[in-house]
Amino acid sequence: MFFTAASSHGWTFIAAAMSSALPLTAWRKPSALRQAVKGKAEDMAAAMKVQPWLDAAVKNIGQHELNPLFIASLAETRLDDIAEECVHAAPDDLARIGFAVAHALDASAPAVEGLDSEALELAQRIADALLAAKRPLIISGSSLGSTALIEAAANIAKALKLRDKQGSISLIVPEANSMGLAMFGGDSVDAALQAVISGKADAIVVLENDLYRRVDAKIVDAALSAAKVVIVADHQKTPTSDRAHLVLPAASFAEGDGTLVSQEGRAQRFFQVFDPTYLDASILVHEGWRWLHALRATLLNKPVDWTQLDHVTEACAGSTAQLAGIVNAAPSASFRIKGLKLAREPLRYSGRTAMRANISVHEPRTSQDIDTAFSFSMEGYSGSAEPRQQVPFAWSPGWNSPQAWNKFQDEVGGHLRAGDPGTRLIESQGDGLSWFSSVPRAFSPERGTWQVVPFFHLFGSDETSSLAAPVQERIPQAYVAVAKSEADRLGVNDGALLSLSIGGETLTLPLRISEELGAGLVALPAGLPGIPPALFGKSVDGLQEAAQ
Repeated sequence: MFFTAASSHGWTFIAAAMSSALPLTAWRKPSALRQAVKGKAEDMAAAMKVQPWLDAAVKNIGQHELNPLFIASLAETRLDDIAEECVHAAPDDLARIGFAVAHALDASAPAVEGLDSEALELAQRIADALLAAKRPLIISGSSLGSTALIEAAANIAKALKLRDKQGSISLIVPEANSMGLAMFGGDSVDAALQAVISGKADAIVVLENDLYRRVDAKIVDAALSAAKVVIVADHQKTPTSDRAHLVLPAASFAEGDGTLVSQEGRAQRFFQVFDPTYLDASILVHEGWRWLHALRATLLNKPVDWTQLDHVTEACAGSTAQLAGIVNAAPSASFRIKGLKLAREPLRYSGRTAMRANISVHEPRTSQDIDTAFSFSMEGYSGSAEPRQQVPFAWSPGWNSPQAWNKFQDEVGGHLRAGDPGTRLIESQGDGLSWFSSVPRAFSPERGTWQVVPFFHLFGSDETSSLAAPVQERIPQAYVAVAKSEADRLGVNDGALLSLSIGGETLTLPLRISEELGAGLVALPAGLPGIPPALFGKSVDGLQEAAQ
């Protein structure tokens, strides 16, 4: 959990799921927080009638003063250097602190039994800070897989609302469309695989996913072996695609169009960057929905009637009430300004002929985009006179690129004149939620057991970026981290090989001693090769130095 105060938000409480989770799983958030804590210097400068754009003067007045940031996490984070206080504990104990903060804010919130005096005093300090805020902010996330942490954050938000504080809550999700998939509904991956294993289903269709990164490998192997047909549509070669009977080359985010639902619950359209067939006509990459609709039409002996992105978007909106608004995320393919499509390329774009010079020096007609309002060229509308949300680049006569944005905004640094892109699918109904009352017990593992928690890495924890060679060169070796007290008890030093037994599975990994990790916890690097994803949250029932 993190707590901070910003000039734009006042005092802020941030509940993050683990050590380094926020800096390494929501990469833009830490930059915003660093700017936020610097807001105190701007407030001090404003009191002396010094403008905020006078950077040197503001820094001189501030003298490194920061708005307070409180962090509650598993271990040290990259934001600790700007934090006023940090607390490191197990996930359940972090959640208990959050519930205690909510109770300190409003006595009607569930109380936390058995909390020690030090934790109670911390909770009270945080509550006092939140009440002094202009616009408190709560940030929580799912990186630890702890429902209690999210519920604690929700209780804090509710308590602040009851105290008439204009607060906000931000819930970090693990992937770009995690929220959209949850709103779409359906059973879990585990349930689907069990249906195949039990014989209730006999085919598996996997869309742009590696099942081995989601579920225990033994379960995936059993399901893939039991399935009569395995079809994978993906833009990457994965262990799952290696087991498929049929692999369909699906478009990546750069090769296709679609809609994602952000953590805010905002449906946002993404647009194709380039047409791969323009560079190589033999490429058979298509969006996943085109492949699947073509298969369905063939099986049913029906015509292919989804020929544009608008068609599949409307079908999705009509199938799920929560997604009905996605049709408003961006204009349809027929959208025009002054009869023109929107230009993908700026007016000074050059080198188009050179792109295909190895094939032919004769430039063919540019690709025709039937799915969106954009053209695959510099021909089209690119001005700032007409308000629009879809702005692929900012250009205006006499302005350099960053300053040209001023011509598209309602004020300098403000919103686009046509409004923010996308559309919110989740809006407050005004009635609010009831208190979450399932306060976890204090973390107290049985003797000889440890809870597995994830540590995240900028290089290695993200699936897609880890496929790039420059990133792969920087991915650390898999390891196991334990507290110094645990290492002392085992009589091992940093770098020693440890053997871990987790649910019948044994791992042998080098040791990293963490000065801040709590006793009873074993941390493994999430996403790194050799670390099964299904281990997190489980218990280690054997931990010892490996035999040499």
